Amino acid sequence: MRRKYGDCQRQDGNCTLCSLVNYRRDCHNRPITKLEWERRMVGFTQQQLADAAGVNIRLVQKVEGGEAEAGNLTAKNLLALADALDVDPRSLF
Repeated sequence: MRRKYGDCQRQDGNCTLCSLVNYRRDCHNRPITKLEWERRMVGFTQQQLADAAGVNIRLVQKVEGGEAEAGNLTAKNLLALADALDVDPRSLF
C-alpha cells in the first residue's frame, strides 16, 4: 500500500496499524473517513477499491477527501463500495 505521507512511520503505509493514529485522525491529526479506514484495513488502494466496486476513482477520492459524504452517495454506489470492502453499508456513514 502506498504511504499516505512522505514521513510515514510505517514502511507499508498502513494507517490502521500505526501507533500514531488516534480515533478517526491520522498521524498528522487530519480526519480519516470511515471509507478510507475500511479501505486501508482491507489493503486496497483507491484504484483497487474503485475497480472492485465498479465506480469511478473520483467518487472514492471525493468521499475520502471530504468533498462528499458516504451518506449522500446513491444507494447503488454505497452498496457497491460496501460489498467490495465486505462491510455493512451502515459502517461507512
